[in-house]
Amino acid sequence: MNKHFLNNYRLKVAFHIGVWLVLIVVYAWLFMPLYGNLGISFLRGLGNLLPMALLFYANLWLVERYFEKNHYVQFLLWATLLMLGIAAIRINLNDFFPPIRPSTVILSEGNKWWAGAILTNILTLLVSTFYQILEIRFRHEQQNLAIISKQNEAQLQFLRAQINPHFLFNTLNNIYSLAVVRSPQTADMVMQLSKLLRYVVYDSKAEQIPLETEISHIEQYLQLFRMRSETPLNITFKIDGHIEGARLEPMLLIPLVENCCKHADFELNETAFIQIELRVEKGWLQFKTRNSKDDVQHVQKDDVGGVGLDNLRQRLALLYPAAHQFDVQDQANTFEVNLKLKL
Repeated sequence: MNKHFLNNYRLKVAFHIGVWLVLIVVYAWLFMPLYGNLGISFLRGLGNLLPMALLFYANLWLVERYFEKNHYVQFLLWATLLMLGIAAIRINLNDFFPPIRPSTVILSEGNKWWAGAILTNILTLLVSTFYQILEIRFRHEQQNLAIISKQNEAQLQFLRAQINPHFLFNTLNNIYSLAVVRSPQTADMVMQLSKLLRYVVYDSKAEQIPLETEISHIEQYLQLFRMRSETPLNITFKIDGHIEGARLEPMLLIPLVENCCKHADFELNETAFIQIELRVEKGWLQFKTRNSKDDVQHVQKDDVGGVGLDNLRQRLALLYPAAHQFDVQDQANTFEVNLKLKL
């Protein structure tokens, strides 16, 4: 049995027992002057409230069995029979106790007990019915939330699975470009890739990781990208704010960096650049990427395919549904992405 469910079940049982004990004590205290003896008042309270408890919990089953399935006639019939049966039990039990003082009797003894038993039983039925209806509604809502949660988790796992081969594919392309020209940096690039793959394979399975870890692997990825060029590349990565203790979904920022590296026009443009800014302020992470691009080259690369930005949009919608902003500005010669999310 699920531990969380077991704890909730025990709490619910304790609550119900506590409510009935309080009612018995209140009954004994309020009616003690009528009986002239606290002990008799307490026993009479047990004799009345225990059958009412039976009525309460039996009616829960009736609500589940008939009312919730729209069998209202059967529900009313069985509830009425149950109510009258419990009323008869209570009246017979009251016959074992001394009568109430004559000064308190308004109706005849028999009529008074029947009227009181029926009225309190009807009240018990109403409370029991409303309680069970609310309980069923809450249970259905929890079941629906659990189904949605499982669906979201399955979708998230699928999106994460897409990221890993996409990441590997782009990085292997970089290594291949060096291997073709037999660059001495190929070995170092493979070593950097092994570090990044360790992050992709192991760290990315966690629900959240320290922001410092994501930043470290962004820096490794940029270093890996720089190795493919024999000349220095205009790539800047600025970090500001208090990043210590901040946590986020793994591999949430690297796809934006990949996108910059994929579409920046370093091969054709001497003034090409990549600008990356990360800032943490008042519990919010602001991540901005901006790169130069060539429209012709940009279209050609998009034709090859990719899941980066679309994948990220879906992950953000699942993980930070009401706590993020994602803005893309695709201009003639630059491409800019602004991400803001609540940590």
